[in-house]
Amino acid sequence: MSTTTQNSASQRRRVHYVFNNQEVPRLTIRQLFDTRRFSRLTAVTGELDADFFNQHLSDFIQVEIALGAPEQTTPQTADETATKGALTNALLAVANKQPARLFEALSGQNQLNVLNGLYTVEQAPVQAIHSRFYLLSDDTGAQTRVILGSINLTAASFDEHHNQLEEVLVFDNSPLYANFMQRFKNDLKPVLKNYFSTELLSAAQKQLDAMKKDQKAGKDVGNVIILGNETTDQIAIADMTELISHDVQQQIDRGIVGQEITKAMRDITTDRALVKDELERSIHQHDAIFNLQKDSVSPRAAKPTLKTREKIYKRVRQTLMTDMTPQERSAEKKYTTFLYDRPMERNLANDNSGLYVPNDAGTYPIPFGKLATISEIRDGLKSIDAVMQGYAKYVVDYTPDYGRRFYEAILYSFTAPFLWEIRSKASLNPEDGNDVPNFLVLGATAGSGKSTLLRIINQLTWNTDRSLIDFGTIYPTETPQKKLKTVQALEHYMKTGSTYPVLVDEIEPYFFQQDQYSRHLIVDTMNDLVNHPHAVAPLIGTTNYDSGFTMLRETARRTYYLQIDKVIDEAQKGEANKYIYNVRQTLNNTLFKDFVVRMATLLSDDETPWRTFDKQTGRLDFLANTRKLFKEYYEMADLPLPDFFADAICDDFRESARSRWAKLYLTQTEDFKHYADKHSLLFDISKLNTFNGFSADSIEEYRNALPVEICVDGINGKRGKFMEIKEDAFFKWIGEPDPYLEDADFAKEAAAEPIKEDAFFKWIGEPDPYLEDADFAKEAAAEPERSAAAEPPRKKKGFWARLFG
Repeated sequence: MSTTTQNSASQRRRVHYVFNNQEVPRLTIRQLFDTRRFSRLTAVTGELDADFFNQHLSDFIQVEIALGAPEQTTPQTADETATKGALTNALLAVANKQPARLFEALSGQNQLNVLNGLYTVEQAPVQAIHSRFYLLSDDTGAQTRVILGSINLTAASFDEHHNQLEEVLVFDNSPLYANFMQRFKNDLKPVLKNYFSTELLSAAQKQLDAMKKDQKAGKDVGNVIILGNETTDQIAIADMTELISHDVQQQIDRGIVGQEITKAMRDITTDRALVKDELERSIHQHDAIFNLQKDSVSPRAAKPTLKTREKIYKRVRQTLMTDMTPQERSAEKKYTTFLYDRPMERNLANDNSGLYVPNDAGTYPIPFGKLATISEIRDGLKSIDAVMQGYAKYVVDYTPDYGRRFYEAILYSFTAPFLWEIRSKASLNPEDGNDVPNFLVLGATAGSGKSTLLRIINQLTWNTDRSLIDFGTIYPTETPQKKLKTVQALEHYMKTGSTYPVLVDEIEPYFFQQDQYSRHLIVDTMNDLVNHPHAVAPLIGTTNYDSGFTMLRETARRTYYLQIDKVIDEAQKGEANKYIYNVRQTLNNTLFKDFVVRMATLLSDDETPWRTFDKQTGRLDFLANTRKLFKEYYEMADLPLPDFFADAICDDFRESARSRWAKLYLTQTEDFKHYADKHSLLFDISKLNTFNGFSADSIEEYRNALPVEICVDGINGKRGKFMEIKEDAFFKWIGEPDPYLEDADFAKEAAAEPIKEDAFFKWIGEPDPYLEDADFAKEAAAEPERSAAAEPPRKKKGFWARLFG
């Protein structure tokens, strides 16, 4: 075997470093962009990540960055490179508000440096730039550095564990510096324009001025600029107009591109079959940008020329503002709760949690979070206790273990704004991020108080109960493709940049059962989060639980599921409603404001452990530090730890699945055929049909509920008509003795008793014939003359046998 073949992935160097013509093992990002030796940076890069900028470039005195273009996947002519490539990418970036989002993601100090002209970011509107080089110098120019290679200004480019090969060549005090600086000034600078437009910087400066004015008046203001949606909408319209009417025309006038570009813009919609192979959303965006370019050129002129600025502005506005139907625009506005997590702005000395909310006027963000007094903490805990006592008093068959589910939902909601940070800290490998789910589902029966719990969560965290979204009314019933659009709306709510949880009531069962909906939102979102950690709002939703509820396995893997399957006593419904109404009048978010400051402190402490595993289930307890903080609350308030306090993650989906199959086995034992040679069971899943009394979806529900690890041949054991199940693992899982073992107690009666005998006869209004004082017992006692020899005693039957014969 060759040396190349033997070189394993772990031995292979993914980032190749060369320093002054000598190969070196590795250079850190801090060593490469050494702000102690160099104060100025001129960069040409393909990607710029705000976190990378904040962490590694903030100490430079002056920064100028040119953003290049991505590589094209299909060959293009010179005109297509300018129109379908550079100009389309520039317009798409503005339409998607990428410049505004990048600016918002910069730290407050870096935002000031941009406004003061010390930091600039630029792009080329009609020129594809594939160059990658970085020029560093000190104030005098005596010390210089040139960095060449394939790397971008992103952490992934320098990640040794990232599955891509990169080159980094470093030359200190080399003649290459002057060469590349001339290249930048002569060839690149003329084709560049500001990425942060005048319109964007003006809006940011206006917000900054408002903050300074209120600060002088003694008000509590933040130190970071976050632009609202309406502002960024206007910025996008103005910038797209400027790109076409000014920048393209300027490039033509300067001779940087030829007059032919206008003809290429007019003909851009011709033959776009290749583009049709892209994702539907990408196609929609490209079509809009293509048509915008086409309509920006006079259609009948012998020599194509651009239309007037006013006409282009009107067309740009129409493209952006009418792209959605009124129903879609209305659906997007249903979610209006914003809580931004900005770890870079965290200032624990001033009790700044790093969370920000819009001020009352919605003009700029202000810090969120405030330490509470011991008295306020005690009041907050007592309010939660009053909520729990209501469930304990009015829920039928309530137990402290059952109450844990309500309390666990509250703990999750308190932690929700920080879940994306916890996910990054708790994950050794990217796939570990699935152990910190971004979705909490409360599976509940009607009348269990699930919607009330959602409102209580809203009050405890946001001090209102009006931020809930009704799943079924996001779009009207008659809306075409309502199901798809509803899921798309939820995705939009989660990805607005806020980390306050999206609270959704009454999620319909189809969402979980049909792969195209739950997989897209839950699985795809979680996969994106674990591979590219960033702030995405968690979703907390309720759904009606009944015997038919189930989730696909890959969906359940990424969801925290709590089952609330006990109802409020009908006889006490009025009293319960009055009680919970009075309790809700006392609720506020004072405790939550304190919690976010304390959680931010733990997140800032490198010694905080984030990988705590439950000893029984082996699952990562991603709420472990939340439990720790709440235990401290009870100690501070001198209150005992309540019996409903959740000590570990609940595993209700697994328990629900186990119970489902246990009941199936106990009632349909004859349908499980023993395969002695393989120590397995064969089950004909096609028998779970409507003719046999099951629902239409039962086959897939039971198939999804069966763990793959107890199936013979893994996933293959779940497929097809006959499911093959490992004998010993199955009986251990459902908690029943294996009747095929030699020492099995075949006379042992099944302990499962799904229906309570006394409650059943009380419910149907009939006397219980099995009580000792029942009539049939008296009748039997009245016949002493019947001898035992004449009729042997009847064998006692189990409850199910007695009930159904």
